[in-house]
Amino acid sequence: MPGPDPARAPTPAERLAREQAFTRDASHELRTPLTVIRMASDLIAHDDGLSEASRRSLARIREAVAGMEATIDALLLLARGQDVPLEAEDFHLGELLEQVLEQVRPQLQRKRLALALEQQADPLLHAPPRAMAVVLGNLLENAVRYTDAGQVRVRVLPDRVEIEDTGVGMDAATLARAFEPFYRGLGTPPGGGGLGLSVAHRLAQRCGWTLRLDSTLGQGTCASLLFGRVAQD
Repeated sequence: MPGPDPARAPTPAERLAREQAFTRDASHELRTPLTVIRMASDLIAHDDGLSEASRRSLARIREAVAGMEATIDALLLLARGQDVPLEAEDFHLGELLEQVLEQVRPQLQRKRLALALEQQADPLLHAPPRAMAVVLGNLLENAVRYTDAGQVRVRVLPDRVEIEDTGVGMDAATLARAFEPFYRGLGTPPGGGGLGLSVAHRLAQRCGWTLRLDSTLGQGTCASLLFGRVAQD
């Protein structure tokens, strides 16, 4: 029986399957070294002889590991076939949001940024909580990364979450390409791989949510995650 023709171009379905397989395998391979780094940094953190400068560097390492682990979680979710539903359950958005905020508070404190939380509702969602945590975490980390002074404001409404910063903002050209993977516009600060907004956007689409960006150059950006009106307790 003849094998596949190497000269034949792969079909869109075959390309998608290869991309999903590569993403899944690469993500699994990255988990082990990241776990080693996280466990080693946790042990080092208990060393009372560390200088203040070393502790700051260690905090940056732990933040980077947490960010990479969240990205891997997102890639593994996206690597599932479209016919494989994500695991959904009932959860209160406010409780999950507080957990995500705890992860970014060290970054806020390091940059001396204020955090303003306006919880006008506490939606009860039936959705994949891991996906929601990853999307919110990416949006918050993006807001912190692009803000050097001022605040990050989080608003929880019955049908959406808004994350607004007082950062560098984007011009129209950058805003139009903000969801492209690895795109880095002018004025992009060091750090990050250019995947945060792209992953958040794709994961939101997979869950049936809508992610919108509004931005003004030099004034800041507002990311809105719309999930539709839901029941309240």
